[in-house]
Amino acid sequence: MTLFLEQGFERTSLSDILRHSKGSRSTLYEAFGNKEGLLRAMVREACHRVWDTVDPGADGEDCPGVSATREDLTAFGLHFLRTVMSPGSIAVYRIMAAEGTRFPDIARQFYDEGPKLLTDRLTAVFRRGQAEGLLMDGDARLMAQIFIGTLFSDFHVRRTLGLAPVIEEQEMAYRVGVAVDVFLTGAGRRRGG
Repeated sequence: MTLFLEQGFERTSLSDILRHSKGSRSTLYEAFGNKEGLLRAMVREACHRVWDTVDPGADGEDCPGVSATREDLTAFGLHFLRTVMSPGSIAVYRIMAAEGTRFPDIARQFYDEGPKLLTDRLTAVFRRGQAEGLLMDGDARLMAQIFIGTLFSDFHVRRTLGLAPVIEEQEMAYRVGVAVDVFLTGAGRRRGG
């Protein structure tokens, strides 16, 4: 990942990777096949790291530890934002933004195992929230997409572009709180009316 970021995927050779990792060519080929296999493994590991941090132990289509309450959505939002704003997550996102059109199958893997998986699981949470009367009826998938987008706000763009090298925890917590409030005010079921 370091070499791909520093030199770009195309300009990083297998020799560079072997020199940096102090590994052998035969081990690299056996484990990953080629440089594209390394990229695929890096994307898979990054997506799983993000998901495991957000909701450890979730292996189904749902987030068992998350409900549509303000407290759970705030905790979820903070864990998610901390993870996707980490240097490793930003690095993978930058690489995929640069190389995705050249490797559409890896771009699809990144999307399916990352953003789509998160949206699928939050959709299930929001459907449960609708059934419990916590959220208004409507397109739960669209609600999940809007919630995730609200969490990102401009943080992700600034971080990806290198305009915000460090986002302070206090600023992140404040933004997540506002995002959850805006989401629940717009989607929360009104009592008595």
